[in-house]
Amino acid sequence: MKRIGPRAALAVATVAVLCAASAAVASVLSASSASGGQITFVNVTRQDLAATTSSTTYVKVPGSGTRVTVTDGSDLILARFSAESACYHATPSTIGNWCSVRLVLYDQATGLPVAELFPQSGVDFAFDSTDAGTEGSASWESHSMDRSIRVGNGAYNVKVEWAVTSSNVVFRLDDWSLTVEKAT
Repeated sequence: MKRIGPRAALAVATVAVLCAASAAVASVLSASSASGGQITFVNVTRQDLAATTSSTTYVKVPGSGTRVTVTDGSDLILARFSAESACYHATPSTIGNWCSVRLVLYDQATGLPVAELFPQSGVDFAFDSTDAGTEGSASWESHSMDRSIRVGNGAYNVKVEWAVTSSNVVFRLDDWSLTVEKAT
């Protein structure tokens, strides 16, 4: 049997380590999925009045929220939110900040949050951004997001919440639509 030299052994070891690292990263970065059957419920909530926030903690978007009830054991809740958005600094800044939106499922009886719909990105999800200070109060754009969660029996409210990454940021939403569907 022929022996390999130290350089060849190092090359083989390096390739093995890189393959193992790639597999580990791929498993961490893998996408999740959920599936459902027939759509049994659809509700659309719409608003055409502009509202703003500079809250650095999530607060409910005024007027948003849809009730949905699960009675057959387990259903997939699908939610889409789209809006005209502007995200800008109140005073001039070149810092890159952003405006975040999340969709949260609340227990209708207790009023307590059950879970953020998936993917659960929290404030890491940038619905809009200040574009490092280049966006202004008239930088209106259309943005949207899609989220889902499988839940058991219960009465729920799907609510839209918004926040900014700096109190110097103004987040304006107008002409929005929240569509909630339930699939078996």
